[in-house]
Amino acid sequence: MTISDRDLNRGGPARLPSATPPDAQMGRIIEMAFTGLWVIRRQGALAEVGGRLSWPDRASLERAAAEAGIPLSGDIIHTGRLNADHR
Repeated sequence: MTISDRDLNRGGPARLPSATPPDAQMGRIIEMAFTGLWVIRRQGALAEVGGRLSWPDRASLERAAAEAGIPLSGDIIHTGRLNADHR
């Protein structure tokens, strides 16, 4: 599929069709080391699951995602310092 200049001049950003539907996209687990909270990022934003945006531990985050039918990536992002003992 190619995008021509005519397509780009129609106004608004050009969107290519996605291979997966939006609700089937994986969530990315993020450990926010400074606060100790765990969040899910999905489609570039924090995912709200059951009215929550954060969980106190990874296990509760994974349970909430499973109950909501959100597939999670196996990769985890850890934020914060590498050596948290020296604040």
